[in-house]
Amino acid sequence: MKQQLKDRLNYANVVATIALFVALGGGAMAASHLGKNSVGAKQIRKNAVTAAKIKKNAVTAAKIKKQAVTAAKVKNGSLTGRQINASTLGTVPTAQTANGLAPPEAWHEVGTPGEPGFQGGWKNAPGFIETVAFYKDQEGVVHLKGTAAAGTTSILFQLPAGYRPAPGRTGRFAASCSGGPCTAGTSTIIISGPNTLPGFDGAIVVPPTVTNISLDGITFRAAA
Repeated sequence: MKQQLKDRLNYANVVATIALFVALGGGAMAASHLGKNSVGAKQIRKNAVTAAKIKKNAVTAAKIKKQAVTAAKVKNGSLTGRQINASTLGTVPTAQTANGLAPPEAWHEVGTPGEPGFQGGWKNAPGFIETVAFYKDQEGVVHLKGTAAAGTTSILFQLPAGYRPAPGRTGRFAASCSGGPCTAGTSTIIISGPNTLPGFDGAIVVPPTVTNISLDGITFRAAA
């Protein structure tokens, strides 16, 4: 037995044993005594840190370098509305412009108190949902709507100042109609600007003998 042990304790075996001990002991020593900030990005193998190895909520916004996360680094479909804090989102520039616009005004109903009145016996056509009215949007475009009936003169009503074409100008628009000079159910109405028809600034002129006329869809830019 002693002879067998003596035979095994040769120089090579002793050196190998000592080397193994040093390697194991030294590795354990190094792993348990790493200096502060001694392990950096260069010491971590690529793809070694996965999502499963990161403690939940360990990575916060304060720990992420500004602009480190770009659209190219976010997996498509990985973010949902629930995962985004709305308070952290900025305002879209076009939304700021939209929020700065004044709300559109309400329709001005012709023939109601404080609004232009019908002329020459014209009135809202019975049985039609849309009444005769107008308004001007935020870009200065005047919109008309509604169907009028039973007029005895060519003047339907007069648009007030600020809702008329440019001075000395008239607008000609195709309008749905019935009776009189309607051609295939349409006719041409004229909207006059100031100084076009003396005493009838902003007048909406309808062809004679037309019994029903629709203003739906007629728009024009008002004079500045």
